[in-house]
Amino acid sequence: MENGFTISTDKNKLDIDAIHDYLCNRSYWGQGRTIEVVRKSIDHSLCFGVYEEKDQFVGFARVVTDYTVFAYLMDLFILEPYRKCGLGKMLVDHIVNDASFKDIRFWRLDTMDAHDLYRKYGFKEPARPERIMEKRKATN
Repeated sequence: MENGFTISTDKNKLDIDAIHDYLCNRSYWGQGRTIEVVRKSIDHSLCFGVYEEKDQFVGFARVVTDYTVFAYLMDLFILEPYRKCGLGKMLVDHIVNDASFKDIRFWRLDTMDAHDLYRKYGFKEPARPERIMEKRKATN
């Protein structure tokens, strides 16, 4: 516990409705996700919940990984009333230093506005962006 907050990977503690609400209605990256999509993404990821005393849900992130070579940090957020308390930094630090990821050689994340936060933990723009490709499914 740090400053009255804890981080847990116990998926049973996650507030799925709050995660869905944030991603679908308040994030710039998760708009339009259904509750079913959120549940499936949680089922297939290592998830980290941030909790205030008495297990009050305040933040979330998930990692898609093979636990050996690659890890993709996704959907990281702290609920608005708990921002500016260092919880985002605490969560990123906890994740990148988690023993589950000790062998990871390549981390990835996408961000539009939190570059300075992630740079503190070794993330940087790709050295060779011309080598990176992606395929996105068209949305309605």
